[in-house]
Amino acid sequence: MKLSINGLSFSYEDKKIFDGLSLNLSSENISVLIGQNGVGKSTLLRIIAGLEEQDKGQVTLWHNSNGQIPIRENISYLGHKLALKEDLSVQENINFWKKFYNCMSPDADYKELGLEGLRHQKIRDLSQGQRKKVALLRIVMADKKIWLLDEPLSNLDEQAANYFKNKLMSKVSDHKLILVTSHQRLNMKNESCIYIGEKV
Repeated sequence: MKLSINGLSFSYEDKKIFDGLSLNLSSENISVLIGQNGVGKSTLLRIIAGLEEQDKGQVTLWHNSNGQIPIRENISYLGHKLALKEDLSVQENINFWKKFYNCMSPDADYKELGLEGLRHQKIRDLSQGQRKKVALLRIVMADKKIWLLDEPLSNLDEQAANYFKNKLMSKVSDHKLILVTSHQRLNMKNESCIYIGEKV
């Protein structure tokens, strides 16, 4: 798959975030969007996900046969807001997603992310790192064609970060199109870095 971003422009309260941005992303690599705060990394993900509307330009998803396919229904998106139900337990959140995505139980990923002992704790009682792990489990469970991940490794311990990086690398073999934002290189196999704003 390929994602084409052509001539994209976006302004917020009369401030130009980016103008005429064009990128070509492929499922053959993990695309890592690198830049400092305020250069539009999160905004670009939100535009691709259909959560923001660009001023100009187009975002198009192509199948390898060059046929255009819809974007929104094929996206798993992780933003800074983790989309967790605070008053439900970890297990209750996961049960909701299992039903919503009609997917299998994620027991192996559950254990590898260090969530096994947290099944019955409410989300509101978890640390930021533990919440991030639960949110990442949702992305793994959904297993959509496009993964849009805004700083997915922030607040993670080393074990969870390494596990999720390996998970991302394995998804390249499954032809998932992955776009990750970061402040620096993630040092993953098949990593393709894209710098926006001033190079860091």
